[in-house]
Amino acid sequence: MVSRPLAIAGVLALLVAGGVGFAFADTGATAPSSNSTVSVNADATVERAPDRATVTVAAVGRGETAEAARNNLSGDADAITSALEDEGATVTSSRFQIRPEYEESREGREQVGYVAIHTVEAETSNVSTAGTLIDAAVDAGVDRVEGVRYSLSEETRQDAREEALTTAMDNARTDAEVVAAAEDRSVGDAVTVQTSNHGRPVVYAEAMASDAGGRTNIQPGDVTVDASVSVTYELE
Repeated sequence: MVSRPLAIAGVLALLVAGGVGFAFADTGATAPSSNSTVSVNADATVERAPDRATVTVAAVGRGETAEAARNNLSGDADAITSALEDEGATVTSSRFQIRPEYEESREGREQVGYVAIHTVEAETSNVSTAGTLIDAAVDAGVDRVEGVRYSLSEETRQDAREEALTTAMDNARTDAEVVAAAEDRSVGDAVTVQTSNHGRPVVYAEAMASDAGGRTNIQPGDVTVDASVSVTYELE
């Protein structure tokens, strides 16, 4: 009698280990076919020191009328802009608004006047001067610091992403080889590759301190760039 191999069509086994998914697809239980594949997902994270700092400050004025609020602004926009530019920053945004101001009480909501806010945003590539920019703006009349945002320049961000993608691809092949070896197979060429990035390209200053001279000192954290890949390899 001639024995015949048992054909099993469309076998799909899914293994999940450590948050990484693997999938084998085979056309039968006989010798491996040319279209057998293994699919893996892999991530990588790269950290970079920020090379961009954006400082946002505001001058505020209040009054019984809109005109009075505007006239009572704590600082002149031109003076604030000049102070920031004198420290080497580039003013990227200047916004002005006047709105009614209200107070809440048991009797309800009552308008008590108007508030005028002039917000100025400035950017610098010298991240160590963020505290100096704040001090210069305050000296020019700013009375509110909206925040300091650290980020990466396009060149630095792209370099970090390329490194993250390279590492993710290395991780993907390593995972594929481990799973393939468990089935006495080896990994061939990549058939399909999909990429995505979900990093945190911006970090915010969480704390500001004053040095012995009373000047603002800020220590930024690193910016994180993540990359993910989904790769399907041929099995040999």
